[in-house]
Amino acid sequence: MESVKHLSDSNIATGASYLDTTIGTKHETDGEDQRNGNNLQSAPLEQNCEEAVSSSGLVLTHLPEVVLVTVMEYLSLKERYYLSLTCRLFHDLFSHPRLWQVAHISLLTHGERPSRNPYRWKLSAVMHHTMATIVQKFSHLFQHLSLELQDYVQPFDPNCRMLLQHLNTECRLESLSIKLGPLTSSDRTIGEVSAELSNYKDLPLVVGLIKNATRLKRFSLVSWPFHDKRNDDKDIFEAVLANEKLHHLSTFKLFFPELKNNQWTDRIPNLPSPALTLELVSHLKCLSHLALRSPMLSDQLILELSYKNRTPLASLQVLIMYARDSVMAEGYKVPSISATSWNSLRKSSPKLSVEYFVFNRVPPEYLGLMLQPEVRLSSINILTFGRCDAELVNILAERYTKTLRQFMSRCDSLSCDEALLKLVRSCDLSHLVYHGDVSYKTVEKIATAVKDAGQEMQCFDFKEKNIKTDNSSPEESNGDIVVARDDENEEYYLAALRSWHENEDERSKRLDALSEHVSQCLGYHWWPSDSK
Repeated sequence: MESVKHLSDSNIATGASYLDTTIGTKHETDGEDQRNGNNLQSAPLEQNCEEAVSSSGLVLTHLPEVVLVTVMEYLSLKERYYLSLTCRLFHDLFSHPRLWQVAHISLLTHGERPSRNPYRWKLSAVMHHTMATIVQKFSHLFQHLSLELQDYVQPFDPNCRMLLQHLNTECRLESLSIKLGPLTSSDRTIGEVSAELSNYKDLPLVVGLIKNATRLKRFSLVSWPFHDKRNDDKDIFEAVLANEKLHHLSTFKLFFPELKNNQWTDRIPNLPSPALTLELVSHLKCLSHLALRSPMLSDQLILELSYKNRTPLASLQVLIMYARDSVMAEGYKVPSISATSWNSLRKSSPKLSVEYFVFNRVPPEYLGLMLQPEVRLSSINILTFGRCDAELVNILAERYTKTLRQFMSRCDSLSCDEALLKLVRSCDLSHLVYHGDVSYKTVEKIATAVKDAGQEMQCFDFKEKNIKTDNSSPEESNGDIVVARDDENEEYYLAALRSWHENEDERSKRLDALSEHVSQCLGYHWWPSDSK
């Protein structure tokens, strides 16, 4: 193997794309400097590693190799490169197989615009030659690969093509995540523009990662272009169906995004049809973890997952989304799954954990289709753009007493105090996140209920700015009440004025008292989360 010193400082610090090798999720990808082209100075070689002695007298290089490699796992690729310049030991450890098991490769779209017409841009997905050299040297060690292209799909430059060709022949991946461009929209106008800006000439190189997979256990397809006419070379779904060695795939995430609290996605994206989803799942008999979006669900799919010739399902994650029909596109409705199908799945997979993620504001009558008593619901996460009300919380408390362990609502909501208290008393929760308006007295009661029930609350999160510290009733927060009664002083007051003139010192004292009370109940220091 060539010396690591052949990878110059400027090449490591710059480039149109980046490669980040990590173990698990310990590290952050250090791509910003690479994309901005910042030049970094090489670390001075002032002393040999043998002279690096800590205050305790321990020589760094005398530590076991497994310890040094573990330390290097916490460093970015750039930092590991600089460390490898210090001495022969770290030069050799730079190539340690354990440091190259997990790789994230991000391709960027580079283009020239000869005119103001966006359809005349000359675009290509590019990779810096140094990164391509690194992949060529170490790709045979990759076990977990994430391939990402943020912009519209374009022909790859020579480095990208060489990289993907090498991965097709040398890689023995156990897990693969592909995010190729943004989700394409079902809206005809948007779809036509996206098609004009995309070019799928080199898609077969990406499809080849699935065609040639032999050891793949986990596969996540976050996004994939749908504009091109389907054919075997560019159709990743056909590649999945054609590869018999994928029968042992245990985890399959289909158009399921890496969810963040404030993440937004296209409301009406092009998704695999329920029929195609059923065909894919029927082919993968050993799935124990499945994640998809609600428009891809069907009664037949739930029945397929319950068949005896399959591996029992351990986890089913569903991103629930809703969109009304429009002139330009047909919307997405929440599917209706029969109680019989859910019961069959429940019997065939007794350890099944169902997790719902509510993406946007789903009408209660449609969301109710997914909240049947037969569902083994263990977690529900209402994202920032979703909707939560007392009716929903009460349904959860009544139907999922034995199964619900996590309730997370990150959207704005009102008047859920009594329902939240009922939920905590009914279910053995380990995670409670509520970012709507809530009275400080309600938070105190909830913490007391957790302590009395002996629950181990791993996450107890309320937003500081949404905790109401006046003595008004929770119902006042809905904005419809003009005059309210203070039960403590037995006086009437104008609700809006009282909230406006709330004393900051008094609020601070009550929040401090709340923090102390909750901390005592939970057994660890607690403070409401920052409002930022």
